[in-house]
Amino acid sequence: MATTRAQKMICLSALFLAWAVGYADRIVMSTAIIPISKEFALDAQQAGMVLSAFYVSYALMQLMGGWLSDRYGSRIVVVMCVVAWSLFTGLTSMAWSFASLLLIRFLFGAGEGCFSPASSVTVAEVFPQQERARAKSFLISTVFLGNAVGSGMVALTVVYLGWRGTFHILAFVGMIVAAILWLALRSGMAAQQARSAARPKNQLRELVKNPTALRLTAIWFCTSIVYIGMISWMPSFLLKVYQIDLLHIGIASAIPYLLAFLGTNVVGWLLDKHGKGREKYFMMGGALACAVFLALMISTSVIELLVVYWTLCLLSFNFVYATVFSVPLKHFPSHLIGSATGLMNFGGQLAGSIAPVVMGSLIVAFNGAYLAAFWFLVGSAMMSFLIAMTWRLAPPAAPAATLPETSSSHTS
Repeated sequence: MATTRAQKMICLSALFLAWAVGYADRIVMSTAIIPISKEFALDAQQAGMVLSAFYVSYALMQLMGGWLSDRYGSRIVVVMCVVAWSLFTGLTSMAWSFASLLLIRFLFGAGEGCFSPASSVTVAEVFPQQERARAKSFLISTVFLGNAVGSGMVALTVVYLGWRGTFHILAFVGMIVAAILWLALRSGMAAQQARSAARPKNQLRELVKNPTALRLTAIWFCTSIVYIGMISWMPSFLLKVYQIDLLHIGIASAIPYLLAFLGTNVVGWLLDKHGKGREKYFMMGGALACAVFLALMISTSVIELLVVYWTLCLLSFNFVYATVFSVPLKHFPSHLIGSATGLMNFGGQLAGSIAPVVMGSLIVAFNGAYLAAFWFLVGSAMMSFLIAMTWRLAPPAAPAATLPETSSSHTS
């Protein structure tokens, strides 16, 4: 039975809301780490460890999330992820020491880790192939909307309610979103279970032999170092170098993220309409421009120019971001979509577990100066560009069984 337009929109809206809340939960720590560091007397290296703790467990759970979603369907995975991350968001407000912060943020990452690959499976179940890049780009654009909310509204709540009160509010909102998702994704369980039973075995072996998947993972690893390192340390950078208070840091940060939100959706449209066979150039151009604008951003002393270069850097990042995550949806067999997305996210979040700590260590090593830390990000962007130069779309291995067309059934 065909999925109607109304069902597609309900599914997409529910996932969009969950992605936005998830990213807001994640970005809040980049702002909250400033008062948290003061309360717990953390140096830059310890603050980097707190920021990285989430990404360690988040990376590990990517592979599990993709496999679970490919085998058993996406509904239960996406809903339980939102419940788990909301629980640990609330527990963050109860942290009493550096060690407790590390543990809770590690558990928070485990809770959120399965969500991204599971949502890719849902997109493949609901949308025909020619619409998937736009649908996926719309969902992943919430990284910027969530960051805008996390930088703007969250900065406001941190100032007036304290960092603990901010985590309470986000936990409550997350539980509401989990209930909405459960209702929105309730149809089509029988059809999804039939597809799961028909999926071939040895999916992981098939995936790791796919050179396209491995190159995408490497590209996303390097690009994620740039993005996660930047969002983790920009609030502290603005506070120290430009002497901007927390509230105005949030306002300044919201502008690039809101424009990047729009830019991601434009890139998704371009990929569906004009991107076939040109994915390599989308990634090469995005990575190179990202490195250029990041270098300009950290070399200026004018805050207005910094915001302009920051915005252009994020818009360039969009070309890599949207392309990497649209390729599995458009070119991989349906039984590998969740696992491939999980593998790429594993690489990306492994980068996230490295970037904040490395940058924090460089800041300490250079007596509080940020220049070396940000040049580390420029180097990572250039490495992404070089890997993208070698990328080509290799034909995937033939699946062991022919699966039903995913776009003709309801979501779970």
